[in-house]
Amino acid sequence: MRIKESYSLYKRCLSSGRVVFYYRTYDHNGNRTSGRSTGQSTRTAAREFCNRLLRENRLIPGQEECASAPFFRDYARGFWDYETSSYLKSRKGRRPISRGYATQGEYAVRNHLIPVFGDKRLNVITEFDIDSWLAAFKDREYITNDKITKRHYKSNTANLAFKILRIMLNYAVKQKLIVSNPCKGIEMLNINDEKKIEILSSDEVKKLFPSDWGKVWDEEIFYVLNKLAACTGMRHGELLGLRGEFVYETHIDVCAQYNRYGYQDVKTHKPRNIPVPPGVQEDLKILVQKNGKGYLFSRDGGNKPVTRKYVYLSLYKALERIGIGEEERKRRNLSMHGWRHFLNTTLLMANIPDAKVMSVTGHASRKMKERYTHFDNTKMTDVIAVQERLLLPEASKRMILSTN
Repeated sequence: MRIKESYSLYKRCLSSGRVVFYYRTYDHNGNRTSGRSTGQSTRTAAREFCNRLLRENRLIPGQEECASAPFFRDYARGFWDYETSSYLKSRKGRRPISRGYATQGEYAVRNHLIPVFGDKRLNVITEFDIDSWLAAFKDREYITNDKITKRHYKSNTANLAFKILRIMLNYAVKQKLIVSNPCKGIEMLNINDEKKIEILSSDEVKKLFPSDWGKVWDEEIFYVLNKLAACTGMRHGELLGLRGEFVYETHIDVCAQYNRYGYQDVKTHKPRNIPVPPGVQEDLKILVQKNGKGYLFSRDGGNKPVTRKYVYLSLYKALERIGIGEEERKRRNLSMHGWRHFLNTTLLMANIPDAKVMSVTGHASRKMKERYTHFDNTKMTDVIAVQERLLLPEASKRMILSTN
């Protein structure tokens, strides 16, 4: 009579090309269980993994264990609530957490994770389930009002949803709701489908910033806002959050942003100062006289900044007036964010060191974040020189932007 082994091993090749060993066993009723990942790439390591579970009496998923493991839908409820989430509270004690971060998590759970994993218990979600979901993420079918629709997503969206799931399951391991995270070892998708951004040409920039701003722009604040964005690469929220109290003779302090949640810390949680060339400084002084220490780009004396909607609409109208219509604008992916690409490209082409470019634009990698904490604006003479070359004086008092 053949004696049943405690478990059997077999291997699967994931869509990433990685080989992972799975195991099957028998439940308390003698029924064969579904395959479970060992997370190991060799048979020897997989056997060691299973033998350890066997010694700890955790090889066979018992009925009590299955009953106690929550459904993903229940586990996810309130996980990303900014005020009450136990996970976010634990993270806030270690590093700043923004409301936007929590909102991203809520969106991913609601739109991408619940529809797929909501009715599964945490301890039956396998590596194969997650890998298959991620591989098929970009072209998924939805059933809405009894109609099947297909929507195409970018790799970035898929990877973000995967990161959110990985975070949640990591926390489930800490809570001892599951033994290991099935996301471990799964590779994210290659980012090869992101829409390219075409920066404005020198001639287009000249047309966009004429000496008489009224020919292109509806209001002077939008003219100055975009001019400042072109010279500093500031993020949209940072521009709206700029206050008169942070404008100095030679530079500005970027220490906050203004978004849907109000006046917030900057995205990287790291304030920076940026040198500003004389031509733009004159424009800023005019706004400081109007709005005092309040928000610089404001219609009510500095109490509140203008809305994002009007900033975008003003840019679109200005582009239209210089001959860039809606169809071309969308094709070239021109937006407020494009000014960051514009300045970044201009500085790099002028051979400005990467560290200084990152200090101006606020980009930060893990390595550079610790190594370069802050640059004194008095040591930014090379950056200022590039900014001044962007500002070519004309006969009038106004300046225009240009680039090589």
